[in-house]
Amino acid sequence: MVSTPAIEEIYNPSGVIQHLYDCYEGSDNEFASVVANHFSTILFNTDERFKQLPSLDIHHPPEAYTNGSLVRFRAMIQDTSSSPELYVTKLSNLRCGGWGLSTSDSNETSDSVGYQDLQELATMWAVSVPAESSWHAEDILLLASSFPAHVPPRPHKFPLPDVSHIGVQIKMYDNASAQCLRTTDIVTFVGILSSEPVDAELSSSVEVPVLHVICYQSIPDPIPDIKEPCSVRRELIHWISEHVLGGDDLAVEWLLLQLSSKVHIHATPFLPPSLTISHFPPPPQPNMLPTLSHALSELLQKYTPIPLSLELLNTRSFTPESREEDLHSGYLQLPAGTTVLLTESAVFEGKVAEKGLMNIRAIQEIMDSQTLDYTFPFSRFTFETDISTVVLAEGRKSAFFQEGRSHFRRTSLNIPLQSNSDSNLYRPGEKVAWPSSEKLKIFRSYIDACKAASGKVKVSEAVSKYIQESFVRQRQEDKTTTLNDLMHLMKAARLLAASHLQDEMTTEIWERMKELEAARKMRIASLTIRT
Repeated sequence: MVSTPAIEEIYNPSGVIQHLYDCYEGSDNEFASVVANHFSTILFNTDERFKQLPSLDIHHPPEAYTNGSLVRFRAMIQDTSSSPELYVTKLSNLRCGGWGLSTSDSNETSDSVGYQDLQELATMWAVSVPAESSWHAEDILLLASSFPAHVPPRPHKFPLPDVSHIGVQIKMYDNASAQCLRTTDIVTFVGILSSEPVDAELSSSVEVPVLHVICYQSIPDPIPDIKEPCSVRRELIHWISEHVLGGDDLAVEWLLLQLSSKVHIHATPFLPPSLTISHFPPPPQPNMLPTLSHALSELLQKYTPIPLSLELLNTRSFTPESREEDLHSGYLQLPAGTTVLLTESAVFEGKVAEKGLMNIRAIQEIMDSQTLDYTFPFSRFTFETDISTVVLAEGRKSAFFQEGRSHFRRTSLNIPLQSNSDSNLYRPGEKVAWPSSEKLKIFRSYIDACKAASGKVKVSEAVSKYIQESFVRQRQEDKTTTLNDLMHLMKAARLLAASHLQDEMTTEIWERMKELEAARKMRIASLTIRT
């Protein structure tokens, strides 16, 4: 049972706000934080109370609710560049303004409003979390919705085209809290739902859903506790190898390192690598996704495939761009922790136009520096990202991200695929031999734990000395070895330790990493000799 106070906050939020206002004796500047603190204490105190909040999502679109309903919206912030708005804090009848309350008072005119009763509110645009896997999304109902498919009013503000989503204009009355939010942040907003025209002064204005935010929370997922991580690791590698990558254990080892990576420090030596799986066979049918794509969508919280083609690169935008004071999204405006699978099977000979070059550079910037440019009419701003990239290439190298071209550079790692059988590389999701639902949950939790562990791996003084001596011997044996090779091995060894959920590098991990690297280089060399 939900306690009586929580029911009142959920089913009569306007009444609760008015009661708080009647009892409030402080400055109007601070009232919004009073409202936020009160509702946060009531609604975020227990999971039971929080789950009583109606959810705004593709199964429960805005049209499923009446104006004035209190809803929660788990969303990614897409655009914070909108200008602030003014609202009336105190209506002529001495009732509370804001949170959509003043718009319902027909007696309110500009002549009756005093300057001292005006306050600014922050506006932004938020969308359903892009690339969020269906198993991880909140409140996915098994029953069909009784409402027609939702048609978002501003689809250009969602990164992934032709994907069902909700887009909402966010109005935040607590300006201090609003200043803490950034684009691509994932936030659960709680607010009063209404609708208003955007660009009301223009003939082309459209009615959009509006959420008058009362409070919000942005809490990272808890780190799972994995029992027997080494055993789980072996089982996961075996399953991916046998049912997804044609029995290639070495390729799976390197893939797992990639899936374990996460940006913890935005400094080049610590940024996660990008991975190319080369010699990947083409699909038996055009536009068919590899089994790997289905597997990643079931293993990762946030994942999206991007099937590259010249048409896609030359016509679509991969970076956000402001047009007529409206920030249009791009493929790469994705929340932190997203993994992107870039396939090249649809890339044929042709010309890469200027837009295509810009899109390729944007992908490369993600790989190299984990940054993404946002373009505005007279300026360009660079934002930090946390996006893991895996490229599937048919040839020895990626068609775009390789060394030796004027515009294109290489991905960090290249592992040629050597499958025993190509029969399981392309299968529809329903024909994949999936683990049990309980085992899938363990695999998912294990990968989440690896990502968290990847930023905590330490190197003791003794192990550091061992690595230095090992590197000196390696350089004596191979004069082509450089400091970059050491940095690459250190980065990969940290991920290998994280994949065992170890918080400290060991000499055993280092030696195992050298074995994996030697096997990778030997495979590349053998394929080079053959060709």
